Amino acid sequence: MQSGGTGENGQEKRDALFGHLPPSLFGVLSSPARRDYARLILWVYRAFFGENYADQVRKDDLVAFIATQIDRLSDIAEDFSSDAANADASQNPHNVYLRLKQAGWLVEHSRGYVQMVDLDASVSMLLETLSAIEEGEAVHFGGTIAALESVIERLGDNPLDKASSLADAALRARRFQQHLSAIIGNLRAHEQRIVSDPQPTRILASFFHFVEDVLISDYRVIKTTNNPFRHRNRIIQMISDYEHDPAVVTAFAQGYVAQGLAGSHEAALSKVRQHLAQVKRIFDAAEERLDDIDAFRSRLEQRIARTVSYMNEVDGSSLLRVTHLLRDVAAVPCDWEEPVEVPSELTDPVRHWGPESLASPTMRRPIAAPSPVRRAEVDPALIAYDQSQKVYLLQLAVTPQKIADYIERNLGAREGLDAGQFRIDSPEQALLLQGARQLDMFGNKELLRRFRVVHDPGRVVETDWSAFSAFRIERISPDYPSAEQ
Repeated sequence: MQSGGTGENGQEKRDALFGHLPPSLFGVLSSPARRDYARLILWVYRAFFGENYADQVRKDDLVAFIATQIDRLSDIAEDFSSDAANADASQNPHNVYLRLKQAGWLVEHSRGYVQMVDLDASVSMLLETLSAIEEGEAVHFGGTIAALESVIERLGDNPLDKASSLADAALRARRFQQHLSAIIGNLRAHEQRIVSDPQPTRILASFFHFVEDVLISDYRVIKTTNNPFRHRNRIIQMISDYEHDPAVVTAFAQGYVAQGLAGSHEAALSKVRQHLAQVKRIFDAAEERLDDIDAFRSRLEQRIARTVSYMNEVDGSSLLRVTHLLRDVAAVPCDWEEPVEVPSELTDPVRHWGPESLASPTMRRPIAAPSPVRRAEVDPALIAYDQSQKVYLLQLAVTPQKIADYIERNLGAREGLDAGQFRIDSPEQALLLQGARQLDMFGNKELLRRFRVVHDPGRVVETDWSAFSAFRIERISPDYPSAEQ
């Protein structure tokens, strides 16, 4: 008998699949209050770590939120009380928080004397996916393909700096392929439901539901004249141009290494070629996916057409007529090998072949011939504007070294200086003075060893640039070396 985790290869696969999430993450979802924990986890994520996640979350605020939800819903309070085995209801929210933290849904850390709460990166991705599934978010790929074409078109302008956009384009292409597969899955599920239902009226109702849920929202997007799939040939052409340009591939690889997407130049080259081939392969094979979707649609329409035809011929007296037919057949004294003529209205009339019996094939739209890509020349004035804007933003950037140099220029040989005595001749110096006022919030050890800020909240300093509470900068270590030395 072999063990599943003894082999080296098996161990690597298991770690690759399960090594990213805490091992006890789903423990709370196997408890008696698993449904309440599931609801609460999603509520906490949307309230603190979702789209409104801007500030760090304090533990006290999160526990208070849990207490509010427990008080709001009595069934959750009863389930959590029994699960925590704690008679004191006031301690129940904290026990719920501890269980979520111990399971790995929440990560606690300290910021000074305040306990803060955060999410592990893998847990955050998992919660984002679960939240989208629970809310039933629809995925429409029209904007995705148009944006993908725009991203791929700009990759050749500066492949070194835009290398990460290639990885993002490969991810979007995979999502496009998954969405086409999801459309086929929806078609197959509706087909199974329609086939398994013996009632014609319910079959017809299921078909109308299928038209609303699948054809109108997804299939119509694919089959319209202005559909996003028209960008497919251009995407394939641009990717082929990049694949056959060694300079562009090398620049992509250098960008992968510089941006941390690969550990070495060889690994980066392999990953770049993999991503380029992946995007090209997905859009090459998309035509087959669309043919599969057409086949499912055609088969469903034929089933519905037969059902409607059957509904028109069968009425409420069908059972009685069939019963009379069987009774008359049983009363006929003849050999069963001989044909039996029974006058009945159930038999179909003789139908003759004609031109209307022939199916008219669907005309396929011709694929537009590929055309050369025209590269638009960028206006030199726009390039100069971008460069000057970057230089200006760098001048406005407040860094610890700029703050230290600004303080040294104003202090000179003095040991301390009030805020109102600092010289402000430009917007950059006004920003540096504000940075000096928040010296203790930068967390820079060199600044804290050289200077300290003493606040005087009782006074207000007004300058030509701003007004703020008074403070004083004092030198601690005058001989401390600067970062330039």
